[in-house]
Amino acid sequence: MTATAYRARFAIVEDEPFMAQLVSFMLVSSGAEVEVFELGAEFLKSADLLKFKAVILDLALPDLDGFGVMKDLATNTIGMSVVLMSGHDIGTLRAAKIYGNSLGLKMRGALAKPFTKYELLAALGLPE
Repeated sequence: MTATAYRARFAIVEDEPFMAQLVSFMLVSSGAEVEVFELGAEFLKSADLLKFKAVILDLALPDLDGFGVMKDLATNTIGMSVVLMSGHDIGTLRAAKIYGNSLGLKMRGALAKPFTKYELLAALGLPE
C-alpha cells in the first residue's frame, strides 16, 4: 500500500511559520491532510477536534504551552494521538512525554527540532 492511500488528517500546532510549513509539507507529501494552528487555544477551540488522527504539538507556544494543551485534551477525553516537537533539550521532551502519558493521552513520540520526515512519519505510524 502506498503512502498516498492514507488520507489521515493531522493538526499541527506551531507558532513558527517556517517550521509549520516544513512539517505540513512533510505530511502532505506523504498523502496526509493537515490543518495548521499558530496558538494552542486556537487549536483547542477548533470546531471539531475529533476530525484529527493526531496532533503534532510544539511545546513552546506564545499563549498556552504544550503542557496546557495536553492537559485540556486529557480533560476533554479526546482520543487523539500526540507527537511532541520542540527545540528544547531532550530531557524536557522526555518529561513532557511522561506528563502526557500520566494524563492518559496516546503519546506517539517526542521529536527534537530539527527532525526528518522519516522520524515524523515513524512517530505517527505512517509508511515512508
